[in-house]
Amino acid sequence: MQARRPGSGRRAFLPLVMLLMALGAGCAAPSAVPVAQSVENPGIEAETRLWYQASTAFSDGRYSAAIHLYERYLTTYPKSRRANEAHWELGQSYEQMGEVAGAVKEYQVLAGPEGAPVSTQSVYAERALHRIEALRNQSTVPGGTRSGHTALYVSFSNLPPMAQVETWIRQLSAQGVSAILMDASLESSFTRPPVPTGPTPSSPLPKLPAGALFSTSQGPVMTDWFSVMIPQAHDLGISVFAVLDLFHAPLSDHRQESRMLLYDPTRRKVHTWTQFDLLAPPVQQELAQLLADLVRSGVDGMVFRTRAENSFAYEVSDGVLRQFEAQVRQPSSEVAQALRERMTVRQDASALASDKTLWRWVGWKARQELDVLARLKKYLQKAVPRLRMVLEIHPEALSNPTSALVNYGEDAAEARRRGFDLLLGGASRDASDVRTFSGSFKGWSRDVIQSEKGEPQTLPQGWVLLRTPSEHGGGMFMGLAQQADELRTPDIRHLVFVPDAPVAIP
Repeated sequence: MQARRPGSGRRAFLPLVMLLMALGAGCAAPSAVPVAQSVENPGIEAETRLWYQASTAFSDGRYSAAIHLYERYLTTYPKSRRANEAHWELGQSYEQMGEVAGAVKEYQVLAGPEGAPVSTQSVYAERALHRIEALRNQSTVPGGTRSGHTALYVSFSNLPPMAQVETWIRQLSAQGVSAILMDASLESSFTRPPVPTGPTPSSPLPKLPAGALFSTSQGPVMTDWFSVMIPQAHDLGISVFAVLDLFHAPLSDHRQESRMLLYDPTRRKVHTWTQFDLLAPPVQQELAQLLADLVRSGVDGMVFRTRAENSFAYEVSDGVLRQFEAQVRQPSSEVAQALRERMTVRQDASALASDKTLWRWVGWKARQELDVLARLKKYLQKAVPRLRMVLEIHPEALSNPTSALVNYGEDAAEARRRGFDLLLGGASRDASDVRTFSGSFKGWSRDVIQSEKGEPQTLPQGWVLLRTPSEHGGGMFMGLAQQADELRTPDIRHLVFVPDAPVAIP
């Protein structure tokens, strides 16, 4: 089956400084992992501990846990002398879980590009080539349990006291939680109150404290929770994902031209709106630098929040309208007319002549925003290839795609083609709903990612928010991992449990 204890090998890894140079951040590169240090060195001890956890999980046949631990190891120690063995056993773990694409990807790292001579430095290269050929000749995908995260969403209000973080994380690990989804700012929370879509109310909503929960140079920082949480989570093989709302990002940019306006067709006026304009180049640059800071914290992935308000078609700015006129060659006045007619048409009325303009407008704008997100994804994954990028969508994106496009600017098919994982957002749902939604996801991740320069791409996966069962209230999360394994499907891999009550330590 698998060879034990490695030959040496190289793992391609683009240092973070390359990303920061591309984004204009100008930060220094992280120092390389030392080749030889005293065994008392904390970095060596942490690496040895993580390797022991991964190899033990593999030897015990706990392949789902082994996948997460080996991926964490390769992300944290890409130049380790054990890297080749980690890739091999990761590929073996994927095979055991019935995930051919994941296995082939790991074996191709060992074998090198197709047609290249087998490396004499790696004892795994020839074996990897044999496994690639065997898997490609397989007519059926082997069965077995599918891997995926059993994740816990933790809002800022649910964070434990800092002095108790280590105890809390150890308990989550013991209970089978493999990932934590954590707010990167208070405005990113899944539990935030909705923002009204009409004109600014006379009595404004109470404002949340502003600032990021990670170290960044792009805006105010409340408390650097990520520097506390991530190292302790990684020591136990738990992944940490940052939940971030780019439309309400924790930036210091207060310029009105960086914000969207909301068009009111009935009054033919615009009024101020709360969201950043993702199509404004200065906003894109600041977001890129903000995300680069977030990558430096060591996160394993990012979850981009969707629009909370169904205002997409009516969001305008001078810059966006000028781009539309230049690229589509249609006056923005016709967009305004189409929006006015949409507000007055009856539900059972026949199609309007302006419908083409409306669909041209929302389709163009949705693609432009998705292009921005895809560029950010590409930059970040150059620094951390295993960084998972998750895009939240409303249930409408599956059940009624045309409505989701007009209301939220969402196109699930285009997002998955660009390699984004999709998180089925909105209110967290009961376990019985997962099986219902899995039908909508069926086969959605197949054949959507084209290989780039001969390198296999990470297939998109499905995530879903799930209510924590009532019997697990008050922080008692025993049994969540078992429930997640029972609900997991080939397309919905990751179950994110959302506690109803503040997380407490039993």
